Amino acid sequence: MKINSSLLTIIKGLFIGIANIIPGVSGGTMAVSVGAYDELIGAVNHVRKDWRKSAKTLAPYVIGAGIGIGLLSFVIEGAMATYPLATACLFLGLILGGVPTLWNKAKSYKVSWPEVLSFIIMAGTIVFMTFTKTSDAASGPFSLDPVSLFLLFVVGIIAAATMVIPGVSGSLVLILLGYYNRILETLSSFIRGVLSLNLQSALDNFLPLLPFGVGVLLGIGLVAKLIEWLFEKFPSITYAGIIGLVAASPVAIFHEISLASMTPMMILAAAIALTIGFYISMKLGEK
Repeated sequence: MKINSSLLTIIKGLFIGIANIIPGVSGGTMAVSVGAYDELIGAVNHVRKDWRKSAKTLAPYVIGAGIGIGLLSFVIEGAMATYPLATACLFLGLILGGVPTLWNKAKSYKVSWPEVLSFIIMAGTIVFMTFTKTSDAASGPFSLDPVSLFLLFVVGIIAAATMVIPGVSGSLVLILLGYYNRILETLSSFIRGVLSLNLQSALDNFLPLLPFGVGVLLGIGLVAKLIEWLFEKFPSITYAGIIGLVAASPVAIFHEISLASMTPMMILAAAIALTIGFYISMKLGEK
């Protein structure tokens, strides 16, 4: 069965959006896994030169990512709480399914000590961030004073910059900064307000999301330029670093999952989820 190319792109965007909201899972890695990373970076970097072409390329990805983020803001906590191992394995499968595509791109380059060092540094960065993150207990609505709105703008830039880099989880960085729970709560409340036609609730929750969203857009644009430059000037070192980030991502995904009370059925469900995730990602990457 053939899938319409726009629908296929929306599905890819859906997975990228979902990945961006899962702590420990990298939206950049997911973009690599589904074969969308180069196209996304190119479109972002050429907005000024040909904004129509860039908009046409980015629109289905944005639609899919928006749907993924919107849907998952309601279910992420429940899924991780009820089926933590299976959920983690599903996303691990989605990430690992893109490794063959990434390896095929990188294997033509010669491996020497700069590539090895790049791999070690990037993998070590993920491990360090995972084991040094603080709890994200802060909750409740954001205040709308100028300082708080400016901080949300800055946090948006930082989060977006990390979302673009494969292997680095933007959500994990938000946890490190202490903003993840509150932004997720605000987003969920905004969507509920829109769906229930409660315009006051939607507006109250949209106002803090606006500076954060502007920061996200700016951060993506800035880092996309850097990534494209790295691929042009140092492709082998850049690929080695990305592979290092991908290799370390399971550490971040499984860090807080308890394996003490696993049952055979839970292990079976996790294995099935891993296989499904791997197959979906591999097929999307091939497309």
